[in-house]
Amino acid sequence: MSGTSQPTTGQRGRARQLLLFMGICAALIGIVLVASVGAKSARVLGKTRDTPPPDCPKHCQGVGRVTGFPIVADGKKRPFNVHKNGKLVAFALSMSKPTKNQRSFFGTIFKGGTFGKDPSARLAVIKRKRHREYKLLRQSPSVNLSSDLGRKQIFTLGKPLRVRKGQIIALTYPSWAPNFAHKGLSATDDRWRASRARGKCAPNGSDTAAIKRWARKSRAQQKVHSVRSYGCDYRRGRLLYWAYFVPD
Repeated sequence: MSGTSQPTTGQRGRARQLLLFMGICAALIGIVLVASVGAKSARVLGKTRDTPPPDCPKHCQGVGRVTGFPIVADGKKRPFNVHKNGKLVAFALSMSKPTKNQRSFFGTIFKGGTFGKDPSARLAVIKRKRHREYKLLRQSPSVNLSSDLGRKQIFTLGKPLRVRKGQIIALTYPSWAPNFAHKGLSATDDRWRASRARGKCAPNGSDTAAIKRWARKSRAQQKVHSVRSYGCDYRRGRLLYWAYFVPD
């Protein structure tokens, strides 16, 4: 008679050890890949002296359907401006872990495109053309963030992005992501700019229907070579992302 055998206690213990080891490897692989691509010359754009924790679930706010970048972060002006020619080899996000109801709310408000209700993000290399207009030069592939909520995650770029002096590294939200902080931040020291038209920076009402209407009219800048108006500046808020840059 044939049948399946059950693992012994020793086998189960070895299996647990193996899973633990695999988990440690998975946590380290992003750092290893960044180190192998950029070696010791990699610099972190967006680095500040203090980094607040992301908001959710207690003071939950998220960002969606937009491309944005910090103007000031922790008092540091233009933290994502590129000052030398080089390449981007990776980026990182610090994400909160919203509750099931919060994830459902953000997903419903900002759903659309490839990711539906799932959180997502990608890097964008933009250049200022006029006072409030920016051109999208290139961008990284989009990543689904569903399995990365509640931690800081590094995403290594399979193909580094070329950047030049004077360009800006922004973050695009095809759907939404909870890598946002506002609790206790200063209106002067933490400001960011978004690819929304002036006059459409906030919903015309606080009910869910008004928020949905506003969100549906918001679009991230994802067409390469397009020029968009970044008409909205937001105070007392920080996008929690970083870019790993290797100068030439």
